[in-house]
Amino acid sequence: MGQEQAPEAIIVAECGAAATRAILVEVVEDAWRFVARGVAPSTLEPPHADLRIGLGDALAALEDATGRRLAAGGRPLVPQEGAGDGAAAFVATVAAAPPPRVVFLALGGGALLEELLDAGRRAPVTVLPLLTLDEDGHIDDETRATVATLGHLQPDLLLLVAGPDAGAGLRRLLGVAGEIVATASIHEGYRLPAILFVGDERWHGDVGAAFSHGYEIGLVPLDDLEPAALAAIVEQEVLDLADRRASETIPGFDGLAAMSAAAPLARSRALDLATRFMAAHLAREVLTVDLDEGATFCWARGADARGLTEPALDLALGAANLLTTLRLADVARWLPFTLAEDELTDWILNRALRPFTLPVARQDRLIEAAIARELLRTGVVELDAAGGPLAPDLIAGGGFFARWPDPATAMLVLVDGLQPRSASGLVRIALDRDGLLPAIGALRQIEPRRAAELFAHDGLLDLGAYVAVDARPGDEIHVRLERANGETRAVAVAAGSLALLPLPEGERAALLQIEPGEGSRVGRGAPGMPARFTGDAAPRGGLVGLIVDARGHPLDLPRDERERIARLAAWSEALRR
Repeated sequence: MGQEQAPEAIIVAECGAAATRAILVEVVEDAWRFVARGVAPSTLEPPHADLRIGLGDALAALEDATGRRLAAGGRPLVPQEGAGDGAAAFVATVAAAPPPRVVFLALGGGALLEELLDAGRRAPVTVLPLLTLDEDGHIDDETRATVATLGHLQPDLLLLVAGPDAGAGLRRLLGVAGEIVATASIHEGYRLPAILFVGDERWHGDVGAAFSHGYEIGLVPLDDLEPAALAAIVEQEVLDLADRRASETIPGFDGLAAMSAAAPLARSRALDLATRFMAAHLAREVLTVDLDEGATFCWARGADARGLTEPALDLALGAANLLTTLRLADVARWLPFTLAEDELTDWILNRALRPFTLPVARQDRLIEAAIARELLRTGVVELDAAGGPLAPDLIAGGGFFARWPDPATAMLVLVDGLQPRSASGLVRIALDRDGLLPAIGALRQIEPRRAAELFAHDGLLDLGAYVAVDARPGDEIHVRLERANGETRAVAVAAGSLALLPLPEGERAALLQIEPGEGSRVGRGAPGMPARFTGDAAPRGGLVGLIVDARGHPLDLPRDERERIARLAAWSEALRR
């Protein structure tokens, strides 16, 4: 009898700025599952300056974890061999690329500009401040100051947007673009930006004449296309630019691309694809947030999607940027103790010097949680502004939150920062328990069915369910929870507080009934209208349970220091009962 052919396996690599991970996925008991992970330091900096060396080390660690031969010469062993060695395919994500800086310059606004901005926020780029000119091209002092600022930020791409009636305004738009480049060019080593013009074909000659020698120019004609269709074309152009810049700036990127069955994805793009998949697969409105390798927010509902990525903003290598992005007073208000702004500044600078420090002391953990809350709050505000308020009924926290030792703190930070308000009022809160969502997004490029199986078995770890009640001061919210085993729990939640009810992981409640006060509402229901969740609509449990939040929206923290500290402590204590 011949030797039985081993099931096919796939290796997915995540090449980050600090660490490189090699993940093995294969069939286990007739389903595609996460099997093992190998981790090694990334090797982007001298003396190695080649990410493939770190990949080889991660593959070696994966071999040690599995006892199988999965690499040869520091490369994935592809195709898979009969004895079970190697893998059928290899794909990769990259988070280490310096993100291209993109400036949007537009004549007027409108639906097209909004769609293009959405596309820019989804892409793995840094979107610099928007500059719009009147159709007549008039420029005031404030606009001139913005032009100077944009020049000093040294953009990599100028995305010019002009409608069919640009007329005289186009000449001024091109002039402003030239001024930005001239200001940027005073910086030593600055490379001329790429130019992408979205506008009527009759203006293409003017753009070519304004930016001739040394520029990479792309032209996207309007062609009577809908704004969403034009945005899709522009999004692909921006992704292609990011790939080209990654090839030029990440040592070893071309070699990685040569090994991969599909073009290596930016990590934020992989998360975006995973979020779109969850929205379609679960028929939910999904928001995925992560603070690893930058701040990433991905939202999807049906065919609609929105995203925001800040690759240089997090609590590791991007920690120093927190000082220019967040107001320290806004961070400090989340702390259940008094901390002066200069002390908070010192803490952030210390984290910037030691970006991979794990917080151990209680005060350090609370400061990290406060910063995370404010990053989430500002991110979701920007997403709301891009296309209207979000109403997710599933929130997936990324690997940053999954590493926290206390799941209750992770859940509270997510709901405090995002303050979700779904249509029904009920939201499922989960974590990417094994950090697999980027891998699932990358795997969907070549094996969508296998990616779906991997998600079903290993994708999310439920923290629990969350119900938001916009409670009027003085109201009392009456909650009745019936569990599948017949156990019933009834509680009264005062306005301004929250309560935790037991609902274990893997269990769906038989009934959740909420009777708000006359002036309070659950979700988008009318004031005083009861809410009743049964069957498939009933909440699922998790590591934490069911949180009923009657603190109101937006979440208001007292100005008085003692009262603020007491209230934060009470909210945290409510999840310990």
